Amino acid sequence: MLSTSLLLSSLLPLAISSPIIPRQDFNYTPPLKFGIIAARSTSPIHLQPINANGNTFWIGKETKTYCPRIPNLICPPANETQPTVFAVSEGGAGPGAGLNTLVPGGQRIYVSPTGALSFTTAHSAFIPPGSTIETFKATPGIPYNATTTGSGGAIGRFTFVGWGATTGFLACPVNRDGTGPYQVFADVDGLSDEDVPGGCVDECLGFDALTAAYTAENAVWQYV
Repeated sequence: MLSTSLLLSSLLPLAISSPIIPRQDFNYTPPLKFGIIAARSTSPIHLQPINANGNTFWIGKETKTYCPRIPNLICPPANETQPTVFAVSEGGAGPGAGLNTLVPGGQRIYVSPTGALSFTTAHSAFIPPGSTIETFKATPGIPYNATTTGSGGAIGRFTFVGWGATTGFLACPVNRDGTGPYQVFADVDGLSDEDVPGGCVDECLGFDALTAAYTAENAVWQYV
């Protein structure tokens, strides 16, 4: 069983004070914002963050961000070690899910035809044909209050139930021997060896995507 105190302490860095709400072009007004960690006991991915990197999501890779050097544009003080911040519409469901960014138009999350959890490139609405943006849902949880005796935070979840998935996700290793980093896939029907980076779907680890509300002072400009 998961240790609640251990899990909440792992999510604590995600719960730090009140962000700039990004512009989003897909009805997130205001969005729920949260970070995600994987939960699979006694595995190398347990309590590890899920990060945006290369238009897909990974466990064991750092977050990749970008901000253009344009006159009068003040870039958020982002760095590659900060958690990736996700967003869904108020209420936890709606037209889809996205990333908490400042870039005009935002960045949408989708599941690709191969099952990979993916995100759009900034300034582009392109999503590969056969992908889906539907059936994402999140409960962001309550930030853990470490300063008040007896207080704690509720743990939320991020889920996808399209294409036969049963709310969970898969972490698929890049190496055939099962070692990471691990690319994140939706646990969909029909996922094959050809779809996953290590070439062996049996090496993928199923996990629950646990969330905590994110309240940082600054968002990133965009993820890459």
